[in-house]
Amino acid sequence: MNPIRMKKLESEIIRLISSAILEGKVKDPRVFLPSFHRIEISEDLRYAKVYFTALCNNNERKKLTQGLVSCAGFLSSLVGKNLHLHTNPKFSFVWDNNYIKSLEVNRLIDESAPKTLFEELHPDETDEESKEAESDDSETETTDSQSDFPAKENK
Repeated sequence: MNPIRMKKLESEIIRLISSAILEGKVKDPRVFLPSFHRIEISEDLRYAKVYFTALCNNNERKKLTQGLVSCAGFLSSLVGKNLHLHTNPKFSFVWDNNYIKSLEVNRLIDESAPKTLFEELHPDETDEESKEAESDDSETETTDSQSDFPAKENK
């Protein structure tokens, strides 16, 4: 199958599954706001592996996975009806550990942001400048509030 068509089909399936859950079409109480990240569809469109995450602990994750597995048939028929596919894909839901790891790597990269050359050569001055800037901001706020009203003239 054409790779461009496959990508469009993948994004449309994720959109349909997400909207079905958000609109309340899935009645299973174990299914609570999963976030679908990617999907792998076989070439013949018979099988689809859906990767998801959610904000939950391990116990809730197991319940969520069981809930998604139990409603996989309903979601498959819904996707088949809306996309008018010849064969409905059989869904298997997989917790996306790669997404969790990528978030952790991004956090580590953000924490280890490189310093500028000036910050490396003058570490004390940057701290003092930030303190001075904060004190200057508070001084300008008080003078600005005093100048908002015109001064009264005594006659």
